[in-house]
Amino acid sequence: MQTSQDLDQLLTVETDNGVLFKICLGVALFFTGSQQQEKRQAVLEILADYRDLVGDQLTWTTNPTTGKWKKLQGFDSYITPFDWLPTYGPGEWEFVYHGGQRRSDANEHSFVALGVLKNNDFSYLYCQFPVDFFVERDQKLPELVRGWCDRLKPEQGHAGFWLGRSFGYERSDEAVILEYKFGQRFSGLQINKFTTHSLNLHRGPKGVDWLTILSDQWLEQLGGLESVKAEMGELPVLDYEGGAVLRAGPMPQLGDNEDPEVDAALADYRRVAAIIEPIRIKDHPGIHPRLFGDVRHEKRFDAQEYQAWLARFSPRGGE
Repeated sequence: MQTSQDLDQLLTVETDNGVLFKICLGVALFFTGSQQQEKRQAVLEILADYRDLVGDQLTWTTNPTTGKWKKLQGFDSYITPFDWLPTYGPGEWEFVYHGGQRRSDANEHSFVALGVLKNNDFSYLYCQFPVDFFVERDQKLPELVRGWCDRLKPEQGHAGFWLGRSFGYERSDEAVILEYKFGQRFSGLQINKFTTHSLNLHRGPKGVDWLTILSDQWLEQLGGLESVKAEMGELPVLDYEGGAVLRAGPMPQLGDNEDPEVDAALADYRRVAAIIEPIRIKDHPGIHPRLFGDVRHEKRFDAQEYQAWLARFSPRGGE
Protein backbone atom coordinates (compact mmCIF):
# COMPACT_ATOMS: atom_id res chain seq x y z
CA MET A 1 0.00 0.00 0.00
CA GLN A 2 1.28 3.44 -0.93
CA THR A 3 1.65 5.81 2.04
CA SER A 4 1.17 9.58 1.85
CA GLN A 5 4.96 9.96 2.07
CA ASP A 6 5.42 7.56 -0.84
CA LEU A 7 2.91 9.50 -2.92
CA ASP A 8 4.51 12.82 -2.06
CA GLN A 9 7.95 11.61 -3.10
CA LEU A 10 6.57 10.01 -6.26
CA LEU A 11 4.63 13.02 -7.51
CA THR A 12 6.47 16.08 -6.25
CA VAL A 13 8.68 17.67 -8.91
CA GLU A 14 11.03 20.49 -7.95
CA THR A 15 13.31 22.25 -10.43
CA ASP A 16 15.40 25.42 -10.51
CA ASN A 17 12.13 27.26 -11.18
CA GLY A 18 10.53 25.92 -8.00
CA VAL A 19 7.93 23.20 -7.40
CA LEU A 20 6.26 22.25 -10.70
CA PHE A 21 3.87 19.60 -9.36
CA LYS A 22 2.53 18.41 -6.03
CA ILE A 23 0.30 15.43 -5.29
CA CYS A 24 -2.79 16.51 -3.33
CA LEU A 25 -6.47 15.92 -2.66
CA GLY A 26 -8.45 18.31 -4.80
CA VAL A 27 -12.06 19.50 -5.02
CA ALA A 28 -13.52 21.27 -8.08
CA LEU A 29 -17.00 22.76 -8.37
CA PHE A 30 -18.38 24.24 -11.59
CA PHE A 31 -21.34 26.56 -11.16
CA THR A 32 -23.46 29.16 -12.91
CA GLY A 33 -24.80 32.48 -11.62
CA SER A 34 -21.48 34.15 -10.76
CA GLN A 35 -23.12 37.59 -10.94
CA GLN A 36 -25.75 36.65 -8.39
CA GLN A 37 -25.21 37.73 -4.80
CA GLU A 38 -26.32 34.39 -3.35
CA LYS A 39 -23.76 32.48 -5.43
CA ARG A 40 -20.98 34.85 -4.43
CA GLN A 41 -22.01 34.45 -0.80
CA ALA A 42 -21.88 30.65 -1.17
CA VAL A 43 -18.35 30.91 -2.57
CA LEU A 44 -17.34 33.05 0.41
CA GLU A 45 -18.84 30.54 2.84
CA ILE A 46 -16.81 27.76 1.23
CA LEU A 47 -13.70 29.93 1.37
CA ALA A 48 -14.41 30.54 5.08
CA ASP A 49 -14.54 26.78 5.68
CA TYR A 50 -11.25 26.36 3.84
CA ARG A 51 -9.65 29.24 5.75
CA ASP A 52 -10.72 27.66 9.04
CA LEU A 53 -9.18 24.34 7.97
CA VAL A 54 -5.87 25.44 6.43
CA GLY A 55 -5.73 29.24 6.47
CA ASP A 56 -2.49 29.37 8.45
CA GLN A 57 -0.77 27.46 5.62
CA LEU A 58 -1.57 30.04 2.91
CA THR A 59 1.39 32.24 1.99
CA TRP A 60 0.42 33.95 -1.28
CA THR A 61 -2.63 35.64 -2.76
CA THR A 62 -3.36 38.01 -5.64
CA ASN A 63 -4.40 41.63 -5.82
CA PRO A 64 -8.09 41.54 -6.88
CA THR A 65 -7.61 44.53 -9.20
CA THR A 66 -4.22 43.91 -10.82
CA GLY A 67 -3.76 40.16 -10.33
CA LYS A 68 -0.24 40.73 -8.96
CA TRP A 69 1.03 38.36 -6.27
CA LYS A 70 1.11 39.47 -2.64
CA LYS A 71 3.04 37.69 0.14
CA LEU A 72 0.93 36.92 3.21
CA GLN A 73 1.93 37.11 6.85
CA GLY A 74 -1.36 35.45 7.77
CA PHE A 75 -4.65 35.04 5.93
CA ASP A 76 -5.98 38.46 6.99
CA SER A 77 -2.74 40.37 6.44
CA TYR A 78 -3.97 41.56 3.03
CA ILE A 79 -7.39 42.44 1.59
CA THR A 80 -9.56 39.31 1.31
CA PRO A 81 -12.58 38.44 -0.88
CA PHE A 82 -14.73 38.89 2.24
CA ASP A 83 -13.82 42.59 1.99
CA TRP A 84 -14.52 43.19 -1.69
CA LEU A 85 -16.62 40.46 -3.33
CA PRO A 86 -19.97 41.27 -1.61
CA THR A 87 -19.91 44.81 -3.06
CA TYR A 88 -18.23 43.95 -6.35
CA GLY A 89 -20.31 45.12 -9.29
CA PRO A 90 -21.09 43.29 -12.52
CA GLY A 91 -18.10 41.69 -14.20
CA GLU A 92 -15.61 38.86 -14.03
CA TRP A 93 -13.98 38.27 -10.64
CA GLU A 94 -11.18 36.03 -9.44
CA PHE A 95 -9.05 35.29 -6.41
CA VAL A 96 -6.16 32.91 -5.74
CA TYR A 97 -4.50 31.61 -2.58
CA HIS A 98 -1.74 29.07 -2.17
CA GLY A 99 0.82 27.91 0.37
CA GLY A 100 4.00 27.65 -1.70
CA GLN A 101 7.33 28.96 -0.50
CA ARG A 102 7.70 30.88 -3.76
CA ARG A 103 4.85 32.59 -5.57
CA SER A 104 4.98 30.13 -8.48
CA ASP A 105 5.31 26.94 -6.40
CA ALA A 106 2.76 24.17 -6.75
CA ASN A 107 1.41 23.40 -3.30
CA GLU A 108 -1.09 21.08 -1.62
CA HIS A 109 -2.77 24.11 0.00
CA SER A 110 -4.56 26.32 -2.51
CA PHE A 111 -7.93 27.88 -3.26
CA VAL A 112 -8.86 29.45 -6.60
CA ALA A 113 -12.19 30.90 -7.73
CA LEU A 114 -13.21 32.49 -11.03
CA GLY A 115 -16.59 34.08 -11.63
CA VAL A 116 -17.20 34.60 -15.34
CA LEU A 117 -19.12 37.51 -16.82
CA LYS A 118 -22.21 35.66 -18.09
CA ASN A 119 -24.51 34.07 -15.51
CA ASN A 120 -25.21 31.02 -17.67
CA ASP A 121 -21.55 30.21 -18.38
CA PHE A 122 -19.55 27.94 -16.07
CA SER A 123 -17.58 29.57 -13.29
CA TYR A 124 -15.46 27.45 -10.98
CA LEU A 125 -13.76 27.13 -7.67
CA TYR A 126 -11.20 24.56 -6.68
CA CYS A 127 -9.15 23.87 -3.61
CA GLN A 128 -6.45 21.44 -2.52
CA PHE A 129 -5.45 19.59 0.64
CA PRO A 130 -2.53 17.33 1.63
CA VAL A 131 -3.30 13.72 0.76
CA ASP A 132 -3.47 12.68 4.43
CA PHE A 133 -5.34 15.77 5.64
CA PHE A 134 -8.61 14.03 6.57
CA VAL A 135 -7.16 10.81 8.01
CA GLU A 136 -7.35 11.91 11.65
CA ARG A 137 -10.33 14.26 11.29
CA ASP A 138 -13.89 13.48 12.29
CA GLN A 139 -15.28 15.25 9.22
CA LYS A 140 -14.18 13.45 6.06
CA LEU A 141 -13.92 14.94 2.58
CA PRO A 142 -17.17 13.49 1.15
CA GLU A 143 -19.32 15.12 3.84
CA LEU A 144 -17.44 18.40 3.49
CA VAL A 145 -18.02 18.36 -0.26
CA ARG A 146 -21.70 17.52 0.14
CA GLY A 147 -22.11 20.52 2.45
CA TRP A 148 -20.43 22.77 -0.08
CA CYS A 149 -22.68 21.48 -2.85
CA ASP A 150 -25.72 22.19 -0.68
CA ARG A 151 -24.66 25.83 -0.54
CA LEU A 152 -23.33 26.45 -4.04
CA LYS A 153 -25.60 24.13 -6.08
CA PRO A 154 -22.89 23.36 -8.67
CA GLU A 155 -23.71 22.03 -12.11
CA GLN A 156 -20.99 19.41 -11.72
CA GLY A 157 -17.67 18.76 -10.04
CA HIS A 158 -15.16 16.17 -8.91
CA ALA A 159 -12.74 15.40 -6.09
CA GLY A 160 -9.88 12.97 -5.54
CA PHE A 161 -6.15 12.70 -6.11
CA TRP A 162 -4.85 15.56 -8.22
CA LEU A 163 -1.62 16.69 -9.74
CA GLY A 164 -1.39 20.22 -8.33
CA ARG A 165 0.25 22.60 -10.80
CA SER A 166 2.73 25.43 -10.53
CA PHE A 167 1.39 28.98 -10.62
CA GLY A 168 3.75 30.11 -13.34
CA TYR A 169 5.65 27.29 -15.01
CA GLU A 170 2.80 24.90 -15.84
CA ARG A 171 3.13 25.69 -19.57
CA SER A 172 6.87 25.05 -19.73
CA ASP A 173 8.03 22.20 -21.97
CA GLU A 174 9.25 20.26 -18.94
CA ALA A 175 5.92 20.59 -17.14
CA VAL A 176 3.87 19.61 -20.21
CA ILE A 177 5.93 16.47 -20.87
CA LEU A 178 5.93 15.37 -17.22
CA GLU A 179 2.21 16.00 -16.76
CA TYR A 180 1.42 13.85 -19.77
CA LYS A 181 3.63 11.02 -18.46
CA PHE A 182 2.10 11.17 -14.97
CA GLY A 183 -1.41 11.13 -16.44
CA GLN A 184 -0.63 8.09 -18.55
CA ARG A 185 0.88 6.12 -15.68
CA PHE A 186 -1.50 6.98 -12.83
CA SER A 187 -5.08 6.68 -14.06
CA GLY A 188 -6.60 7.83 -10.77
CA LEU A 189 -4.70 11.10 -10.93
CA GLN A 190 -6.85 14.02 -12.08
CA ILE A 191 -5.29 16.26 -14.75
CA ASN A 192 -7.03 19.63 -14.98
CA LYS A 193 -7.06 22.86 -16.90
CA PHE A 194 -9.89 24.87 -15.43
CA THR A 195 -10.00 27.75 -17.88
CA THR A 196 -10.53 25.25 -20.71
CA HIS A 197 -12.99 23.16 -18.69
CA SER A 198 -15.18 26.18 -17.94
CA LEU A 199 -15.64 26.78 -21.68
CA ASN A 200 -16.52 23.17 -22.52
CA LEU A 201 -18.10 21.23 -19.66
CA HIS A 202 -21.59 22.60 -20.35
CA ARG A 203 -21.70 19.80 -22.97
CA GLY A 204 -21.10 17.08 -20.39
CA PRO A 205 -19.22 16.18 -17.20
CA LYS A 206 -15.49 15.67 -17.45
CA GLY A 207 -15.63 12.10 -16.22
CA VAL A 208 -15.24 10.06 -13.08
CA ASP A 209 -13.16 10.83 -10.00
CA TRP A 210 -13.28 9.43 -6.47
CA LEU A 211 -16.16 11.86 -5.92
CA THR A 212 -18.21 12.74 -8.98
CA ILE A 213 -20.71 15.58 -8.51
CA LEU A 214 -23.75 15.81 -10.77
CA SER A 215 -26.64 18.26 -10.62
CA ASP A 216 -30.23 17.10 -11.09
CA GLN A 217 -30.00 18.12 -14.74
CA TRP A 218 -27.35 15.46 -15.42
CA LEU A 219 -28.95 12.88 -13.13
CA GLU A 220 -32.22 13.19 -15.05
CA GLN A 221 -30.38 12.38 -18.27
CA LEU A 222 -29.20 9.18 -16.59
CA GLY A 223 -32.72 8.17 -15.62
CA GLY A 224 -33.01 10.07 -12.34
CA LEU A 225 -31.43 9.86 -8.90
CA GLU A 226 -33.11 6.60 -7.87
CA SER A 227 -32.00 4.91 -11.07
CA VAL A 228 -28.43 6.05 -10.51
CA LYS A 229 -28.54 4.82 -6.90
CA ALA A 230 -29.72 1.42 -8.09
CA GLU A 231 -26.83 1.21 -10.57
CA MET A 232 -24.34 2.30 -7.90
CA GLY A 233 -25.42 -0.61 -5.68
CA GLU A 234 -23.33 -0.64 -2.51
CA LEU A 235 -21.27 2.37 -3.63
CA PRO A 236 -22.37 5.48 -1.67
CA VAL A 237 -24.50 8.22 -3.22
CA LEU A 238 -24.63 11.40 -1.12
CA ASP A 239 -27.60 13.38 -2.34
CA TYR A 240 -28.16 17.05 -1.58
CA GLU A 241 -30.73 19.61 -2.65
CA GLY A 242 -29.98 20.01 -6.35
CA GLY A 243 -27.86 16.96 -7.08
CA ALA A 244 -25.75 14.11 -5.75
CA VAL A 245 -22.17 13.04 -5.06
CA LEU A 246 -21.24 9.60 -6.44
CA ARG A 247 -18.44 7.95 -4.44
CA ALA A 248 -16.18 5.43 -6.16
CA GLY A 249 -15.19 3.32 -3.17
CA PRO A 250 -14.06 3.95 0.40
CA MET A 251 -10.82 5.79 -0.44
CA PRO A 252 -9.38 7.75 -3.37
CA GLN A 253 -7.09 5.67 -5.57
CA LEU A 254 -4.10 6.64 -7.66
CA GLY A 255 -3.62 3.44 -9.65
CA ASP A 256 -0.39 2.58 -11.43
CA ASN A 257 -0.23 1.16 -14.93
CA GLU A 258 3.18 -0.30 -14.03
CA ASP A 259 1.72 -2.29 -11.11
CA PRO A 260 -1.39 -4.38 -11.93
CA GLU A 261 -2.17 -5.00 -8.25
CA VAL A 262 -2.25 -1.27 -7.47
CA ASP A 263 -4.19 -0.54 -10.66
CA ALA A 264 -6.84 -3.12 -9.75
CA ALA A 265 -7.96 -0.79 -6.93
CA LEU A 266 -9.54 1.44 -9.60
CA ALA A 267 -12.36 -1.06 -10.25
CA ASP A 268 -14.92 1.20 -8.53
CA TYR A 269 -13.85 4.13 -10.69
CA ARG A 270 -14.59 2.05 -13.78
CA ARG A 271 -17.95 1.06 -12.37
CA VAL A 272 -18.99 4.69 -11.83
CA ALA A 273 -17.55 5.60 -15.23
CA ALA A 274 -19.86 3.09 -16.90
CA ILE A 275 -22.85 4.70 -15.19
CA ILE A 276 -22.06 8.25 -16.30
CA GLU A 277 -20.68 7.34 -19.73
CA PRO A 278 -23.84 8.46 -21.62
CA ILE A 279 -23.36 12.09 -20.50
CA ARG A 280 -19.54 12.34 -20.36
CA ILE A 281 -18.04 14.99 -22.66
CA LYS A 282 -16.53 13.35 -25.75
CA ASP A 283 -15.13 16.39 -27.60
CA HIS A 284 -13.09 18.26 -24.99
CA PRO A 285 -10.19 20.19 -26.61
CA GLY A 286 -6.56 19.68 -25.64
CA ILE A 287 -5.06 21.29 -22.55
CA HIS A 288 -1.38 21.52 -23.55
CA PRO A 289 0.31 24.01 -25.88
CA ARG A 290 2.31 22.86 -28.88
CA LEU A 291 5.91 21.86 -28.30
CA PHE A 292 8.77 23.07 -30.48
CA GLY A 293 12.43 22.44 -31.08
CA ASP A 294 14.05 19.30 -29.67
CA VAL A 295 10.88 18.29 -27.80
CA ARG A 296 8.36 18.89 -30.60
CA HIS A 297 7.76 15.14 -31.03
CA GLU A 298 7.13 14.48 -27.33
CA LYS A 299 3.63 13.35 -26.36
CA ARG A 300 1.32 15.92 -24.79
CA PHE A 301 -2.36 16.30 -24.03
CA ASP A 302 -3.48 17.68 -27.38
CA ALA A 303 -7.15 17.19 -28.27
CA GLN A 304 -6.78 13.56 -29.39
CA GLU A 305 -4.65 12.52 -26.42
CA TYR A 306 -6.79 14.34 -23.87
CA GLN A 307 -10.03 12.89 -25.20
CA ALA A 308 -8.48 9.42 -24.98
CA TRP A 309 -7.35 10.17 -21.43
CA LEU A 310 -10.83 11.33 -20.43
CA ALA A 311 -12.11 7.99 -21.72
CA ARG A 312 -9.58 5.95 -19.71
CA PHE A 313 -12.29 4.49 -17.45
CA SER A 314 -14.91 4.20 -20.17
CA PRO A 315 -16.24 0.70 -20.92
CA ARG A 316 -15.08 1.24 -24.51
CA GLY A 317 -11.75 2.83 -23.58
CA GLY A 318 -10.65 5.58 -25.92
CA GLU A 319 -12.87 4.56 -28.84
